[in-house]
Amino acid sequence: MMHLSSFYQERIQRFSREEAVLARKNVRYAWLRLATLAAAIVGGIYFAALSPWAGAGAVAVCLIAFFGCLKAHLRCIGRQKEAERFKTINRQEADSLNGDDSAYSSGDRYIDAKHDYTSDLDIFGAHSVFRHTNRTTSPSGSDLLAAWLSAPASTPDIERRQQAVQELAGMVDWRQQIQSVGLKYKTTAESLPDFLLWLKSETVLSHRRRLLQVMQVLPCITLLCAVVACMGWIQAGWLWLPVTAHLLIAALVAGKVNVLHRQVSHKVEFVSTYAELIAPIADADFSSPYLASLQKVFTDGKAAEHIRALKNRIKRLDYRLNIMFIPVNLLFFFDYRHLAWLEKWRMTVGRTVPEWFDAIAAIEALSGFANLRFNHPEWVFPEIKADYFTLAAVHAGHPLIRESERICNDFSTDGEGKISIVTGSNMSGKSTFLRSIGVNMALALAGAPVCAKRFAVTNCKIYTYMRIADNLEERTSSFYAELKRLKQLMDITRNGQQVFFLLDEILRGTNSRDRQTGSMALIRQLVRQQVSGIIATHDLALGELEAELPQNIRNAHFDVQINGEDMAFDYKLHAGICTRLNASVLMKKIGIEI
Repeated sequence: MMHLSSFYQERIQRFSREEAVLARKNVRYAWLRLATLAAAIVGGIYFAALSPWAGAGAVAVCLIAFFGCLKAHLRCIGRQKEAERFKTINRQEADSLNGDDSAYSSGDRYIDAKHDYTSDLDIFGAHSVFRHTNRTTSPSGSDLLAAWLSAPASTPDIERRQQAVQELAGMVDWRQQIQSVGLKYKTTAESLPDFLLWLKSETVLSHRRRLLQVMQVLPCITLLCAVVACMGWIQAGWLWLPVTAHLLIAALVAGKVNVLHRQVSHKVEFVSTYAELIAPIADADFSSPYLASLQKVFTDGKAAEHIRALKNRIKRLDYRLNIMFIPVNLLFFFDYRHLAWLEKWRMTVGRTVPEWFDAIAAIEALSGFANLRFNHPEWVFPEIKADYFTLAAVHAGHPLIRESERICNDFSTDGEGKISIVTGSNMSGKSTFLRSIGVNMALALAGAPVCAKRFAVTNCKIYTYMRIADNLEERTSSFYAELKRLKQLMDITRNGQQVFFLLDEILRGTNSRDRQTGSMALIRQLVRQQVSGIIATHDLALGELEAELPQNIRNAHFDVQINGEDMAFDYKLHAGICTRLNASVLMKKIGIEI
């Protein structure tokens, strides 16, 4: 961790120095621009006194120098902003190493209390796996990362992602370049739905071939008539015929053209985002099959070339908003020609565009996992097993707990209908242990590295039962909410789906006798249905089921050392049933006399 902290600090300092150098250059460019303008004025006046042509030449030379300086200045400003973004990216990574992920999206919009596991395992939220992993800058990338963390992938997809993540992990500069471009145009990413809508919209001009042919020929006829009228061969009044034709054509399609223009106009920055993102992806030298297939989406379709052409056309189309351009536009039908080109682009290239966005989203999501791998080199890629059910975790810990504070445990289970009952006192670590197993399973089945020295798990459905609350809107009590949650589990098992469950304090909303009776009945039924999982509980009586079902039930516990009113936890998983409880000690601490 110290090595990584130094790595990011060195990069912060490097980009800070680069930013400072470029800032000084920008000041010099600003003065140089002012000097060239002053030279144009003074030189124009001085040389004009000698000769009008000399004065015009002096002004022209100074203006050429001015625009050259302006171009260099704008390029320098862009490089300075890029250095600033790189500095920010590395500062945020340094903060993340220290447990501060506040710079990244929390994924609150993906929170679903009814999901099989994301709510219980803090996949989304202020202190979540998503926030710790997320380095996406586009909505589509964020959505895809959320989807990967919300459902197990197929085993071949997991293995493909692991290989891609392993390759991207070492490509720090490349990953941060992709992130920097995304941050540069982050506000324009919201234009993606509108852009996709344009790709599906109906054509206005492309199918009107005769009209397009008229637009090709009519300007030539109009210009020829104007030349002939100027030479006196025809009366000037005859020019109204071609001019009227221009006005009629403009009136015929202007309404639809304006609608189409609004759909694509002002999308230059949005298109520029993808032009800059596609270039490094297409130029990269990937070895993993998944990354190579994503790259192929761009290289086979010449995506960078098509995107650049689209960007230039959209910029030219916006000329129609300039009042000085209206007469020229009306004469040569420039906006209609551009729109016809855009429609042709949409029909020929547009059908592949969604694949480009999907590929970029996948690369962003993979880069998030790769960043996780780079920042936690001690984590491992899990083995994905086919047989139900295998879980072998060595030195597994919770990914969201800082390394200096994290307590790791070993845990394994193998076979159908195997249930581990974990007992322990309050605050001993039962719930954290369940979440450690669950979060690492979610990461493993998404294709990400996991917080363990070794981790092997069957590819199956994850189901949790931890945070249960009443719902006033649905008029359900907490106990009824528990029953609904358990019914979902029973429905899954009856449907024959392979599932691994993590249950924390079953039926806590009812009295102790019913809770014990119901919990034992549930465990026996899960064993009969050959379902595997872990149950954490304060109820030591559930541990008696090991004697009844020795092939299926295994007891484990978290211990506490009590010395008077002092307690010490080791947060380590031990075999057997817990023998020390601390509720009475805790009650005494708050003043309840026992």
